[in-house]
Amino acid sequence: MSMETETVVARLKSSGLFRTKGLIGGKWIDAYDGKTIKVYNPANGEVITSVACMGERETKDAISSAYDAFTNWSKLTASDRSNRLRKWYNLLIEHKEELGQLITLEQGKPLKEAIGEVVYGASFIEFFAEEAKRVNGDILPSPLPDRRLFVLKQPVGVVGAITPWNFPLAMITRKVGPALACGCTVVIKPSELTPLSALAAAELALQSGIPPGVLNVVMGDAPKIGNSLLESPQ
Repeated sequence: MSMETETVVARLKSSGLFRTKGLIGGKWIDAYDGKTIKVYNPANGEVITSVACMGERETKDAISSAYDAFTNWSKLTASDRSNRLRKWYNLLIEHKEELGQLITLEQGKPLKEAIGEVVYGASFIEFFAEEAKRVNGDILPSPLPDRRLFVLKQPVGVVGAITPWNFPLAMITRKVGPALACGCTVVIKPSELTPLSALAAAELALQSGIPPGVLNVVMGDAPKIGNSLLESPQ
């Protein structure tokens, strides 16, 4: 590992943003079988670190954790969910330099663009923090006399979010923001090429007061994780 990479990693570790384990139920967890995968710097091919290589069992547990957390999260007031999302947005902006360096390190885009992605990605959380307070229903005229149609919008449950390598932070916030704002819980499967940005964003979500189990992250064996997300009855 080069001195420049070591410096960035050390800075991220000191801020608590350099995570290599999956997040299930608010806890940072290794793969159950101990397997790991290497994360490379695409600019020079050097290994940045190794992260947990998760699969079917970990994904099922993450889904169960999100399912259990759904009841309480969905019952919070819209204002409460909005405030927590706003805190997450503030933390993303506060740490935009470190997050930008992390994106550059594992994804390869220029630092200016990487920091720009953090600001862009954070804007989704900012937007949906406000939209959380505007999940409005409706009353419609009925074709039958003396009746009205009442529209009530409710969260659907656990959401699976599979995100790509090219925008490793912004595509997460774009999916997670509306889900959390509506009262849903989430299991994120980031690209195994760029998992570090997702894990750092999840750490900041925990710091913002988003409860354990509401946001989970599993990475590793893409087919097994994807199939588990699609096949789950929860």
